[in-house]
Amino acid sequence: MTLSTKPLSGMRQRLPNEFNIEKYVTEILSLSSVQAGFQEYDGPVIEPLALFAAKSGGELVGRQSYCFTDRGKREVILRPEMTPSLARMVAAQGELQLPVRWFSMPLCYRYERPQRGRVREFLQFNLDILGSESLSAELEVIMVLQEIMNSFKAPSSIYKIGWSSRRFMSDALSRCGVHIEIAQEVFSAIDKRDKMTEEKWANFLLGVCKGDSVLTGKVVSLVSVESLSDPWLVSLMAESSAFEEVVKFNNLLLGLGITSAVFSPAIVRGLDYYTGIVFELMDTGGQNNRSLCGGGRYDNLVGLFGNKKISGVGFGLGVLTLTLFLETYGLIPNSVKKASPADVYVAVASKDAVISAGLLVTSLRSHGYRVMMDVSGKKLGKQYKEASRYGISYLITVDFEEIDTGKYKMKNLLDGSVFTGSLDDLIGRLE
Repeated sequence: MTLSTKPLSGMRQRLPNEFNIEKYVTEILSLSSVQAGFQEYDGPVIEPLALFAAKSGGELVGRQSYCFTDRGKREVILRPEMTPSLARMVAAQGELQLPVRWFSMPLCYRYERPQRGRVREFLQFNLDILGSESLSAELEVIMVLQEIMNSFKAPSSIYKIGWSSRRFMSDALSRCGVHIEIAQEVFSAIDKRDKMTEEKWANFLLGVCKGDSVLTGKVVSLVSVESLSDPWLVSLMAESSAFEEVVKFNNLLLGLGITSAVFSPAIVRGLDYYTGIVFELMDTGGQNNRSLCGGGRYDNLVGLFGNKKISGVGFGLGVLTLTLFLETYGLIPNSVKKASPADVYVAVASKDAVISAGLLVTSLRSHGYRVMMDVSGKKLGKQYKEASRYGISYLITVDFEEIDTGKYKMKNLLDGSVFTGSLDDLIGRLE
C-alpha cells in the first residue's frame, strides 16, 4: 500500500516560508501582550469533556469537537478553545494577585468543514484579564487589540471592532417581547445573521419567533440600530442600567480616540458563557467577509469550580485568519516573505578543507551570526548558486590558500564587492 503524502484534512503543516510568516505574526501578538503587562501561560491539549460541556455550548461540543473515550474510560475532548481551561487553571490556584493578566498561543481543534481561514487544527491567540469587574478591563483588552492592528500597520479603512453587550441585549430583547423560553434561540439566530442573506435570515428569525411577525420586526429593528442615540433605541431602553453601561463604555472608547470600535447590537457572540460587553474584529475591506477575532466579558465561568467567583474578560484570535487578512492587504513585509535562513554562506572547496571551514563557521556563530556551511560536496559554482538561491548576503570560500594564509575572501552577493581579511577583519566588516 502506498502511503499518502497529504496530511489529514484540516490539520496544519508549515513549510519554512509559511512558518516564517506565522512566526512574524505570533511574535507581534506576543510583544503587544508583553508590552501591556500580560504574562504567557499554556494548558493541556486534552481536557475532560464536562469542562467544555458546562459552558461552551451544545453546538460547539456536540457538533464541532473531537470528543472520545480514552483508555481509562474517561470522556475527553481536544480543546476547541482556551477560556474554560483558563478558568479551571485560575480556580485551582490558591491566593492570586488579582487582576490576573495572561495570554497564550494554544493549538486548538474543531471538527468543521475545512475552508479558507477555517481548519480543524489551528493556532489561536488568547488574551484575558481575570479579577476585575470594571469596564476598564474591557477597555484594556480592546486597547491591546487596537495596538496589535497598529503594529501590523493595518489602515482603519479595512477593519472595525464591532461591539455590544449580552446584558444589554438580554434586556432589550425582553423589552421587545422575547420570552425567556426562546431567548437563547434568538441569541443564536442573531449570531448567524452575517452568515445568511438578509431575506434568508429574516425568515429564519421568523421561525425562531414562532411566526410572530411583529416580534420578528422588533428584533430586526434592534440589531439594525447603528447609534446609541437612535430615538427608537433610547425610548425602548429608558431607565435601563444595562443601556447606561453601554453608553458609559462608548464614552470611554471615544475618550481614547478608538474610532475603530463601533457599537453593533448584532454582535452577541455564540458561546453561552459571555455575560457583558462582547466584541468582534471584522474585515471591512471587502476581501474577507468574516470575523477575525471575538471576545467579551464572562462573569460566571470560574465559579463553576466552587465558591470562588472571579470575573473575566478577554478574546481569542485565529492566527491563520489574521495571517490571511494581512496577506490579502499586502501587510506582510517582503523581508519576512523572502527571509534568508543565514547571514553568511561558507563554501568548502574540498574535503580537506572541511575542518578549517568548520572552525571558521564555529567562530562566526559564536559571534551571533547565522552561518550555513556547505554539506553537499558540490563544485564551488553550484555552492555559489545555492547561496544566491537562499538569498544569503555574504559568501566566504575556504580553500588551501585561505588555510595557509589565514586570510579569507568574503563576497557580498548583493552588490558583488569582495573583501579580504582575517577572521577578526571579517567580523568587523560584518558588524
